[in-house]
Amino acid sequence: MSGKTKQAQVKSLISVSPKLYRYFTTELENRYHIHSYDFQADAIKKENGIYIILRFGDYFDQKKEQFFSNNKLEDKKELEAFIIEAGEFCKQVLIDDYFKRMAPK
Repeated sequence: MSGKTKQAQVKSLISVSPKLYRYFTTELENRYHIHSYDFQADAIKKENGIYIILRFGDYFDQKKEQFFSNNKLEDKKELEAFIIEAGEFCKQVLIDDYFKRMAPK
């Protein structure tokens, strides 16, 4: 088959970049008390960076995603901003999910 298109493969962030996965888990746990079992971190490795997908909530149906070029990964400013945005959103989703489960039927 000529002209094969390369399909982006979503993989676990820990297999794409273990260092980045540790950074995310450490920051989310220290800042928001969000543990590695509260979210799922996936990534798509591209030649000029990594596309990160964080999923959380019941059935991991909520997500935050962003592409980081190799330069931005070294700088960490955008990574930190993404962690803050995702952490706040994830915290609120987890709180909302908890109260939905605890609400009387």
